[in-house]
Amino acid sequence: MKIVQTKINYASSYIKLDITSLNIEELLVFNILIHRNDDYVIIIEAGTMLSETLYAKLKKQDKVYISKKDKDKQYFTYKTLLTYIKYNKDNLKKSLELLYEINNKIFNNFLDSNENIINIMAIEEIAKSIIFLVKNNSEYLKNTISNLNDSSELAYHSIHVSMYAINLGYFLNLNQLQLSQIGIASLLHDIGIKMIDKNIIDKNAKLNIKELEVVHQHSKYSSDIATKNHIHDPYIIDAIMHHHESHDGTGYPSALKSKDISNFASILSISDVFDALTNKRSYREKNSTFNALKIMMQDTSMINKFNQEYLKVFLQAFLK
Repeated sequence: MKIVQTKINYASSYIKLDITSLNIEELLVFNILIHRNDDYVIIIEAGTMLSETLYAKLKKQDKVYISKKDKDKQYFTYKTLLTYIKYNKDNLKKSLELLYEINNKIFNNFLDSNENIINIMAIEEIAKSIIFLVKNNSEYLKNTISNLNDSSELAYHSIHVSMYAINLGYFLNLNQLQLSQIGIASLLHDIGIKMIDKNIIDKNAKLNIKELEVVHQHSKYSSDIATKNHIHDPYIIDAIMHHHESHDGTGYPSALKSKDISNFASILSISDVFDALTNKRSYREKNSTFNALKIMMQDTSMINKFNQEYLKVFLQAFLK
């Protein structure tokens, strides 16, 4: 354990750290200090991996401290997600685990809510964290895709679509606000599925016309729930409402054609279908990234569904 810096003795600026809150083999996101000779001294710097040896040495200390401004960083919540992401930005699996942990909590709480309340502040932080990862490393998603959970559950589908949409938006040179808007829209685009009969959603056989009509209501339900949760940005609401529109006019709910479909809805449509194709379903195996893109670009049932310019950029993002 090495002393790396001396602090002026402002006792009121520090609080005692409960070391049982620390996890071995994880990066510390705050400095750890001891009180020595009327001074506070950093003994472990933020960004250090907490090994078993370091943890054992900490346990031998009478008391250890952190700065009061770092108090909230002791606990991993949606409020500290971006901080933890920044310290783990080069660890693909860990950063993905952090995103999943917070996202799953938010969606589980939403699914358990009788009033369809979803934590929008947390949704915004998840989007910010994905934007940071993509901007920090333009190949983040390309190198992370093999680690994505193979699941069609709402929480996993929503965050995967958000990752794809933000990544595509980044390669389309969207600005920070636009990336945030498409990220939030993607995370919320399917929350209306909660309102659909699970027997229809989980049906293994082909849906009949009436069942399809019921399923097609989910984009409006998603939009309504987003609005109820104080999302009033027209660009976000439009993307949620129209993410199933097709450029040939065969989509829903409004049968919009190419020129009438917003850029965000076009981005979301590509990302949504790609995630569906690359995840296993009860009636088929999952497709590889290559095969999913091939289907989207060449299959006669899909070739006219998407904004072709955006689809090419989506493809290029995986080839770079």
